[in-house]
Amino acid sequence: MDKFTYNYSPYSDILHIQRKNYVTLGSVEIGDFTIDFGKENIIVGLDIEHASEFFSHLDIDKESLSRIQNIQISIDKRNLQSQLIFLTIQFTTSTKKIPVPLTLTA
Repeated sequence: MDKFTYNYSPYSDILHIQRKNYVTLGSVEIGDFTIDFGKENIIVGLDIEHASEFFSHLDIDKESLSRIQNIQISIDKRNLQSQLIFLTIQFTTSTKKIPVPLTLTA
């Protein structure tokens, strides 16, 4: 499984996630999300603006976002027409798998 780096800025309320050792070749902005793509259109990064607002329904606030232990981006490719994006975020006491409300269409 690929490793990811991540950074959360409470000041700007942006969560930045980047796949290690991959280069961004292009990006797409959709609302509060920026998806970075690398070779063969693989997702290599994701930025979430207003992150505390996006995660608020899961009781994840700015303080919790500042204490992330690990994070992964995974893609559900079972549907050939569209692919679903998930974040798995590990905190000190729990792990949450969160769907990102975007679909990638073939």
